[in-house]
Amino acid sequence: MKLLITLVLIIFCAQTSSFGQVALPNKLLWEQIKTSNIVNVNGKTTVVLKKNTAFIFISPECPLCKNYMLTLNELVKKYPQVNIVGVVPGKSYTLADIRQFAQDYKAVFDIYLDKNKTLTKVLKAKVTPEAIVIDEKGNLRYRGLIDNWQAKLGVKRKVITDHYLDDALDQIKTTSYKYMETAPLGCLINDL
Repeated sequence: MKLLITLVLIIFCAQTSSFGQVALPNKLLWEQIKTSNIVNVNGKTTVVLKKNTAFIFISPECPLCKNYMLTLNELVKKYPQVNIVGVVPGKSYTLADIRQFAQDYKAVFDIYLDKNKTLTKVLKAKVTPEAIVIDEKGNLRYRGLIDNWQAKLGVKRKVITDHYLDDALDQIKTTSYKYMETAPLGCLINDL
């Protein structure tokens, strides 16, 4: 009997992604994303379609986010088949603030306000900028840095050698892939 209970516990624990959390089925992840009620800069609640999507968590005041806007714009042009969207988490910024940020940095991708941080919590974003790539089936493909330009907070490399987000987007159509994660550096997402 003890052996049976032990086996059941081992199987249960093997099914979890981390202690106490059961991994979400892909369909459920997309459903949670769709019901997160993020609002675009035009004030419209938009349901994200089930397609290859890169969520880039950004903040209008974060210096790193400002510096990465050109890179993100280039990635949008390079990967038109991928839905690249910016997400501003929290209540610190108004839609007018975000609209001005998008205009100042000539954003060619949609930027959404996640006022209640519903999407932020679903995707477990911690800092800005942070990239999270999900394929059309709901598989989490990548989480972390845009590239390795930032060696550590306040220290930048002269030459970027790893283009993590670009690589993840390049491999989005492949069926055999290896999930990749890097530790994002940036401005912590606040509680507001």
